[in-house]
Amino acid sequence: MSSPLVLIVDDEPGLLRLFVGLVERLDCETLQAEDGAAALDILEHETPDLLILDLAMPEMSGSEVLEYVRSVPRLEGMKVMILTARPNLIPEIVQMGIDYWVSKPVMPKDFIEMVAELLNGY
Repeated sequence: MSSPLVLIVDDEPGLLRLFVGLVERLDCETLQAEDGAAALDILEHETPDLLILDLAMPEMSGSEVLEYVRSVPRLEGMKVMILTARPNLIPEIVQMGIDYWVSKPVMPKDFIEMVAELLNGY
C-alpha cells in the first residue's frame, strides 16, 4: 500500500517547514506550496489524499484555493484541513466543504493527531 500524499499550503516558510516535518513523521509523502497559485499548479497534476490549507495568504486566499478544489470532480474525494489564525472566517468556509479546521497556533502533538485521524484508513 502506498503512503498517503499530503499537500501543505502556507505562506509562512517556517510554518510550512514545520507542518511538512510533522506530516512526514506519519510516513506520508508531502508536497508543499507557499501560496495559492503554487497550490493550484500542483493540483492540476496531482491528487493528494489530504490538503492542509492556510486561509490567510496574499494574492490568492485559501478560500479561493478551496473554491477551485471543490469545482474539480477529480479532487472530490480529497480531504481538506484548514489552518487559520482567523477563526471568524470558518462559518463560510465550512459551507464550502471541509473535513476539519484548526486555529493557529496549534501544538505539534495535536496537529499530528488531527492529520492521522483524517488519514485513517490509508
